[in-house]
Amino acid sequence: MAKEADIRGIFTVDELSDLPIWVQLRNRIAYLIRMGHFAAGEQLPSVRSMAAAAKINYNTVTKAYRDLEQGGLIINVRGRGMFVSKEATAEDNGTDAADAMAEACLRRYRQIGMSYKEAAERVSSIAQAMQNRSTETTDEKRGYWDAGQEG
Repeated sequence: MAKEADIRGIFTVDELSDLPIWVQLRNRIAYLIRMGHFAAGEQLPSVRSMAAAAKINYNTVTKAYRDLEQGGLIINVRGRGMFVSKEATAEDNGTDAADAMAEACLRRYRQIGMSYKEAAERVSSIAQAMQNRSTETTDEKRGYWDAGQEG
């Protein structure tokens, strides 16, 4: 298992991100698994050591690990810790689950009578609105951050 000094560089909270910290951690660990930093069968840092090294709440790490487990990337072995699933491969690009959700969304649009073109336009409109909100939120956070640095 990794020592605390080794795991400090694994994850740093992005204070300007609009993503919750647990999602940032989940995404980072999933990325490291896909890139081969954590090999299949390798033990991940404990929840406590990860929380301490990243200076985040224990429950935040627990939530991220639970989501990774539900996604099939890691396995919880009671009394031993979390391990990278042997099914997790470096070739996995992480889009399979998202693609399945997008297909379900499109099927739902079709069920309410939208054409594929109308559904695509709707999804594109939602994505653009999210991007706009994200930019506005980031700008607002920067304003607060900059104001705090001046004082």
